Amino acid sequence: MQEIPPKTYHRHIPHNADDSAKIPHSEKDVGFFEKQIVCIHHLLISKGYLPSLDSIRRAAEEVDGLFDDQQSSADLPGFFPDFLKGRLPEYSERRVLAVEEVFCEMGFVTREELQQTPDEIAPDRVERSVGVGVERFSPYIDKKTYPKPKYSPGDAVQVAPHSKPGHIRVPAYLLGKRGKVVSFQDMFSNPEDVAHLKSTVVRLPLYLVEFEMTEVWGDRCPRKSLKDKVKAEIYESWLSPT
Repeated sequence: MQEIPPKTYHRHIPHNADDSAKIPHSEKDVGFFEKQIVCIHHLLISKGYLPSLDSIRRAAEEVDGLFDDQQSSADLPGFFPDFLKGRLPEYSERRVLAVEEVFCEMGFVTREELQQTPDEIAPDRVERSVGVGVERFSPYIDKKTYPKPKYSPGDAVQVAPHSKPGHIRVPAYLLGKRGKVVSFQDMFSNPEDVAHLKSTVVRLPLYLVEFEMTEVWGDRCPRKSLKDKVKAEIYESWLSPT
């Protein structure tokens, strides 16, 4: 399966420390099509076509980037609905477009077929699409690069100060921040490798790291939160000793 390089329009989720908008507490009803999307994700994983949802998450960030950069409709993945013109897609709409993008990358469908109605798709194509001729994502797992965890509980660490192209798995508001290792979680396949369908995937140590709220937000930390802490799971590749 072809590796997916970082896209120029990939959009990392921003964090606005000055945002004072209220957090909505009302629950929204889950639509039937949203349940279908989740089922598709789990089917892909259970049948071995994808090891996780990381490629879907990466594609969803690319969808945001396309809309945010106001690309032409021809550049958008799959079918570009008229009702999305002039606004970012909502969460579930974004996941639909992300699934379309990953399906194209994996060879389940073509972009041309996504713009066809079901009646326009040739029957033989439907038969061939059901798991036939579609390559499963089975990367080589590199277990030697990180033979054992580098950090122990209590170690002082700092998160890398800069982001990098493509899908990343560290909160943007923690970039460059100093914290303390709470625990070693386990070894996991690097989700950033998996997200881009890399042929070799590194297994990384994952840690639970604790940060003082004053370290995270500085002078903008509310007085009521001065003694609070935040914990986040961070992979070793993002950490350095302090």
